Amino acid sequence: VTTHLKITVEYIKDNYLIFTIKISIIGFFILSLVYGISKLINHYDIVGDNDAHKLTQLFQISTKNSYLRPALISLIPMIAVLRNNKIDWLLIQSYFYFLITNLVFSATYIDLKDITLVIVNVIGFLFIMLFILLMNKNKISNLAYGIKKSELIKINMIASVIGIAITIILALIKGY
Repeated sequence: VTTHLKITVEYIKDNYLIFTIKISIIGFFILSLVYGISKLINHYDIVGDNDAHKLTQLFQISTKNSYLRPALISLIPMIAVLRNNKIDWLLIQSYFYFLITNLVFSATYIDLKDITLVIVNVIGFLFIMLFILLMNKNKISNLAYGIKKSELIKINMIASVIGIAITIILALIKGY
């Protein structure tokens, strides 16, 4: 038992960066799911018809509004959390690029006089950039996901195009 525990502790010590990123993705998924369900239930409580079928109304509310959209989008890296290969790295990176472009796109509509909102956006941007940089470290990209340094730029470009495309598609759906 102590040998197994020692191997686990050494594994976590060697892979704490990957572990931190994956736990953050799982945490964000859970938070966005809980937030979306909470908003959905609040919407139903305010405008719902008690005489109609509750599940049908919840489905209609969720399809007309975007309460569950962040949780659905965060399923992209959730799939990748379970495995370590190039496609999984690409999914995680494209999600971080989506978050960055979505944050920057949304920040263009904020009031620059609201210093708290500006600070929150800057901190969010820096936090996501940190994850992008960590995912590009050799210890993570090459040793954990098997991506050679020569492939890193190409796969990063693909991930950024996917992330930007998701942001543009969502902006078109929202009608910006």
